[in-house]
Amino acid sequence: MADGSGAAPAAPSFPPMLRGQSARDPWAEAMTAARAGCDGGTIFWRAGDALEAAVVLAPDVPRDRAAQMIPLAAVALRDALGAIGPPEMPVHLGWDGSILLNGAEAGQVRGMAPPGAGVPDWLIVHLHMRFLPEDSLDRTALWQEGAGEVMPVPLLESWSRHLLHRLSEWEDGPRPLHAEWLAAMWDRAHDKTFLGLDEAFGRLRRDGAATTLDPLDTLLETP
Repeated sequence: MADGSGAAPAAPSFPPMLRGQSARDPWAEAMTAARAGCDGGTIFWRAGDALEAAVVLAPDVPRDRAAQMIPLAAVALRDALGAIGPPEMPVHLGWDGSILLNGAEAGQVRGMAPPGAGVPDWLIVHLHMRFLPEDSLDRTALWQEGAGEVMPVPLLESWSRHLLHRLSEWEDGPRPLHAEWLAAMWDRAHDKTFLGLDEAFGRLRRDGAATTLDPLDTLLETP
């Protein structure tokens, strides 16, 4: 029930350089297409009680920098919710790719790329955002948080536009993305071990008297 009426969602409109394809399993179909050499900028998507979207990208930077597409996609989603969602709804981001509404997890951004330290042949960024709640005390959903006017396809369209904008900005340097992600990060105020981010978006944590670093590319899954 993507629009509250039971009708099938309309096909989304994507900005130039991005194209969409509906999919029963966006993550799996994006992986198959990426390994077969599909064009970068293809978004596989499914709209229903949750929005799933997996975009195939063609990186031209090493794997550790390509991993910055995970926070970039999360910040783009926050931008999209800010543009079409209720202004009073707080949206925070977790270092692990989680999307939080009022402090509860409502979605997730994850990434996958082939192994190796060089430039990956492809990269997939996958977004999952719930509209209807699950039977879980520590999870929530958009409609449960008072965002009943937000529908999956318009959110997908808005996310794709903000994704393209953030990509263009990132190509001039990662500092704006670094600052935006850190400012929106839930961990800053709610994780006492969190110390901040290094220049490469790695997580710095307090471990007793020591400081540990979790490199960002540890979030990238491998096929």
